[in-house]
Amino acid sequence: MHNALNRIQSAFGFFTTCAFTLASVIALLSLIPLPAPKSSPSASVTPRNIQVVKGRPHYYSARREEYAQIRFDLDADLSSLFTWNTKQLFVYVTANYPSSKDGKGGMSEAVIWDSIISAPSTPYSWQNLKQTYFSTKKATKSKSRKGSNLKSTSKEIVKPGVIALKNVKPKYQITDPSGVLSERGNATLQVSWNVQPWVGALVWDKGILGNRVAKWEVGKQGQSGVFEFPALKGAKPETVRESNGPKTPKVGSATPIVGA
Repeated sequence: MHNALNRIQSAFGFFTTCAFTLASVIALLSLIPLPAPKSSPSASVTPRNIQVVKGRPHYYSARREEYAQIRFDLDADLSSLFTWNTKQLFVYVTANYPSSKDGKGGMSEAVIWDSIISAPSTPYSWQNLKQTYFSTKKATKSKSRKGSNLKSTSKEIVKPGVIALKNVKPKYQITDPSGVLSERGNATLQVSWNVQPWVGALVWDKGILGNRVAKWEVGKQGQSGVFEFPALKGAKPETVRESNGPKTPKVGSATPIVGA
């Protein structure tokens, strides 16, 4: 005869085995989008205003250095990435630029903007189940007050992942270890995403599983045209001195001309 502790351990071990098997099946099935999406994710980003200034990019910066700010337009339709196993979608915009002016040091990548898009609410979501079966009297009274707000936001919940932003201010500045960023060419903006499921592995657009969730062509969609970082804002132009030719004499150095 087994004692109570052994029985509890056996029951808990059987439960964890079943839970792990169920999670593995869900993770494998989530790689096959069901139902099949009618469209593929698409995105376009365009730089609007590019400035390079010199100062302290962060409050904790110890020295003054050059940093860039890029305003951009972003239009994206990532609604096909939301499936029954999608918890949220992480979207971010990166700036790719040469590590040096001569372009021999490779390419650097810096995130300038990001956002988290949560999955839309469903009748089986925890919040809806909590309101249905565990709602208090105060919650039922406030439900009528929030009825008008739910109608106004219902259109936004129907199709998540649609982004339309114009002249967006970046969240993060672009800095370089050398402290000099002006006048660098061959720079581009890239839109990337990461699907975070409820159960399973993270799916990146540039990873192996990216094409299995939805078709995403990196380089053709979500990438801007080539641009160049401008000169440092507020920099004074260098004075060009003449090497040959007449120069202005100093005070007291001119000799008077005596007429004949």
